Parts: sequence; structure tokens; C-alpha cells
Amino acid sequence: MLKKTLFIVSLLSCCSLMACNTAKSYEPGDPLTITSIEMCDEYGDSTLIQYGSYDILVDSGSEADANHINEVLNNKVSDKTIDLLVVTHPHGDHIGGILNGALTGFNVSKIVDYGYTYDTDGNDKINNSAYVQQYVNRRASLISGGASYHGIKEEMAISKTIDIDKDNDLRLRWLENDCYYGENEVFPNSNCSSSNPNVTSVSFVLEYKYWNVVMGGDSDSTLAEGSFIKNHNKLFNDSKKRVLLKGTHHCSSSSMGYAFLEWCKPEIIFTSSAMIDAICAPNAVSLGSGDDQLNHPNTSTVRRIKNRCQNFYWNGVNGDITFVTDGVNDMTMSGVGRHKDYLKKDSTEIASREAEKNVTFFNSEFAKYYK
Repeated sequence: MLKKTLFIVSLLSCCSLMACNTAKSYEPGDPLTITSIEMCDEYGDSTLIQYGSYDILVDSGSEADANHINEVLNNKVSDKTIDLLVVTHPHGDHIGGILNGALTGFNVSKIVDYGYTYDTDGNDKINNSAYVQQYVNRRASLISGGASYHGIKEEMAISKTIDIDKDNDLRLRWLENDCYYGENEVFPNSNCSSSNPNVTSVSFVLEYKYWNVVMGGDSDSTLAEGSFIKNHNKLFNDSKKRVLLKGTHHCSSSSMGYAFLEWCKPEIIFTSSAMIDAICAPNAVSLGSGDDQLNHPNTSTVRRIKNRCQNFYWNGVNGDITFVTDGVNDMTMSGVGRHKDYLKKDSTEIASREAEKNVTFFNSEFAKYYK
């Protein structure tokens, strides 16, 4: 009986060892590059993701930053083709660049966006049905030029992933959001407790070997981010997974609650919002309050980030930020330097653009205003 027991234990041990030995182990691959394009004039969002000749553009900032976005695309996208254009939601600081020439000179192969008809009586470029219709017209023009198109619900009904390089374990996984709407629906409506399109932001994770790039648009920490946690609870449970997170909603007060940060466990966070003129030299920096432009990144959100992740970057400090990973080793970061100046705290001295182009937010002079 003892011999039989020892044999079974030995057999189980071998099976366990074999399971460990057959777990996938990755070798470094080709570079995956993520560029957070600086918003030079108005807060907004535009991120360029590149792997070989495959280029993804997520949002296009505001009209005011269209020229700079187009300049970055011309410098980085050699084949003049955006293979995937993701438009997260119909706010002017995410669609404006498309309307003002950000994509001039470029072909678009595929578009995935929020899908629904946005019906609002707002009178600004953030919440305005007529302004959004201009984007819809531009989208129609791109489709006429050969781009394929689906709203996010229709896209996910076809496939919940896009295999960019299956042989090298690079895929895009759409994040399921209970606030997504179909192409035949009008938003807002009674099916959602919020009338803010932020909660409908098209979101995804780019999975490349051990590294994961989380893109959540302007999702807030109650509705949309809650959907991610509920629908993908175990997505980042593997201890080998490493996460680069684009801070949602420009790191406003409603973004990235503790539960969200604990869910995705970011090793690096970056965010996009402009260093607007009101806080640039020769003016003294004043952060403002609430959710206004003077408080992106928001003070409470910065505190939450600091408790979780020291590697936090803002393109308002660094300028265009580029992250590069081979999928296995540490991710590298480099900035090109911002377009605008600000004063050091309690000083008339200007903080150095050159000295701060590669620093974390917490090591910048700007962070001192948050203390």
C-alpha cells in the first residue's frame, strides 16, 4: 500500500513538473512602439501604436493640435497608411484632429469607433451633435476611400480580438463594456444611467508576450471601468504580466479608482492633456479645482497613482513620449521635450524642457505644485 501511495505521489509530482515545463516562455521579439502625442494647445488624446508596418492611431486630439499630430504621423508612419483607426467616443478633444487635417496625406484601412448616433443639445465642441456630424461625414469619406468600418458592438460580434502577429503573440483584445451601443442606437437613452459619452469609450488591451498595453479612452471609474473589472476579472492575474496603462480621461478626478488600478496593476502609467496657456510662463501655475482643464492630471488621481505606481509620465511635461518594448524585457521611455514653459514653484525661473523630457511626473518641477 505504501509503495502504491509513493508511486501515485511521484506520478503527480512528475505531472506537475511537466505542466510547469510546458508553460509558455517568451523570447524577446520585434519592437512594439507606443507614442503619446503631446497636446500642445488643448487637452485631448492621440496615441500612435506601431509594430513593423502595422500602425494604430487611437483618437486624434482637438482641432488645435491637428498639425502637430500630422507632423508626428509623417515622421513615424513611413507607408502613409493607418491600418487601424480607433475613435473612442464623440467628444471634440478626441475627434477634432480628424476634422482639421491630422490625417492629411494618409490612407486608413480600418475604422472602429463608438458606433451610435450622438444626440445632444450642447453648444461647444465637446458636446455638440452638429460637430459630431462633421466627424461622421469625414468617416464616410474615409469609407468611400476604401476603409472598412464597424462600431464597437458590431466589431466584437465578428471577433473580440485582432491577431496582429499571431506567430509572435501580438493581439488586440477588445475590452467588453456594458455601456457600448450599436450602430442603430441613439445615445444618450434610458438604457444607460449616464448621458456622458465618456462611459462608452472604445477600449482594448494590446497583448504582446508578457507586456500588456491598456487603452481605456475617457472611461470613468464607476460605469465603464467597472465593466472591465466585472467582464475581465482575471485578465491580469498572471504574475508574469506587465502593464503599461494610458491613464483614462486625462487623469481627471473621475478616472482610475483604486479598484481599477488594483485590477490592471500598472507598472507604467502615461497620460495626455495639454499644459494650457493659463498655467504657462509668465503665468504662475494654478491647478484650479474639480474637472476643469487646470486640473488635468487631477490632484486626487495623482495621489492614487503615486500609491500604486512611481513610473508615471505626462506629455505636458515630457512632450511626445515614446515607449518601446520587445515584449519581454523592461520597457524603455523617451521624450522629445514639451512645447511650452512653466515656472518652478515659488520662483521666476523656468523649468528646463531639456532636463525634464525623460523624467517621471513625480521627479518633475511641476509635481511640486501637487504637494
